[in-house]
Amino acid sequence: MKKLFIILSLCFGLSLQAQYSFTTVVNTPLTPSVNIVISNLGNGSPINQIRSLVVYDSIKNSINFYSNGKPVLLNSPDAQVKTRFQNNAIQVELTKVSKSDLVLLQNLGSNVYLSSNSDISLTLNSGSLVIPKTSLEAQSLGKILITDDLMETYFGAFGGEYAYANNSFNWSFTPKSESDINKMELNADFSFHQSYHLSKGKAGNEKPLVFYAKGRVSTNAKDSLNYLYIYPLNFDISGASEAQMMARFGVEGNQAFTNGRMAFNFSYEKLIGNLVDFTYGSNRLRLKPVLNIGGKVYKEFDNMRVGAESSNELSGQVFANLYYNIPVFDNYSIIIESNTYYDFSEAINPDQKLKINYSIALGVDIPKSPFKTLFKYKDGQVDVNNFSDSNLTIGLLADLESVLGSGK
Repeated sequence: MKKLFIILSLCFGLSLQAQYSFTTVVNTPLTPSVNIVISNLGNGSPINQIRSLVVYDSIKNSINFYSNGKPVLLNSPDAQVKTRFQNNAIQVELTKVSKSDLVLLQNLGSNVYLSSNSDISLTLNSGSLVIPKTSLEAQSLGKILITDDLMETYFGAFGGEYAYANNSFNWSFTPKSESDINKMELNADFSFHQSYHLSKGKAGNEKPLVFYAKGRVSTNAKDSLNYLYIYPLNFDISGASEAQMMARFGVEGNQAFTNGRMAFNFSYEKLIGNLVDFTYGSNRLRLKPVLNIGGKVYKEFDNMRVGAESSNELSGQVFANLYYNIPVFDNYSIIIESNTYYDFSEAINPDQKLKINYSIALGVDIPKSPFKTLFKYKDGQVDVNNFSDSNLTIGLLADLESVLGSGK
């Protein structure tokens, strides 16, 4: 009888222990994050008490990821893990995490669990609720699910693999010996692609609103290699991952917009297989090359042409672009960009030939920083003005390899 009483008591005690639920979600449209939502915090506490939370100490009650008794070390230097109480649940929020970080959590799978510094205490209007550290660890083991769909949604909030390959910020200078104005020039090259999931389609799928901007500006505002593309309206028609159809509407011009036009741009963008491997066993992220083929219809609102060809044109172009970031050994990168285009306007392209501009850059990682020292050569014609020029720059590059971390 005594043994039966003990067994019944243990069973009764286990039934009173809260059975927490663990759900992994991606939050947008603000800074994209991966959230582990811990709900069903206590079936021994009335739900109205949970809703009337008075104090939640996010520092004292901080939670982190563990595996086999050790913290999971994230690769990205900017990765943040924050804990907060929201919507009747504790949320463990991951921001600025890299692709390799999420792949690491996915690969660890059943060995990953959550752990806190001590028992978690929630101060309620009437009393308190304690979540034992041991219960959190035991119940979360193997329930931190990082799926491929979740990763695609998270990276899609930044514009997908395409934006991760193309987003970059490069500050540089052109030596006086290479300058058109006989003095040192300061330059900034940038590409920015951000997706905001604001609404849902009929099937319940999120339909992102995308902002895209790309350009090159410098202290020599008349440099013919300078340009600005600003597309406030962008639509991913296909919604695919390895290939997508994009439609963009915006303005294009040189830095001063003395050449400027409204443009509707449509393109087929595809990730193609890596063409070379220069890592030689080093643990480097190898982004796939991005091939972009399409066309545009444009209407000029200003131009620098003179004479009979000075009227603003309504015309179009077809184009093919390639971007390829090639990691080399542990600390180097070769970055290749090219743009080949054909303009149908005889006023803008009187010889009716294909035009091309390209750049080749060598990047050297700066230890313990997200930057690369960059030596970049650029040559060719920019499609907004059709002028030809070349340029050599030296500077710093912050690309998304530093955000994505390393991995394959």
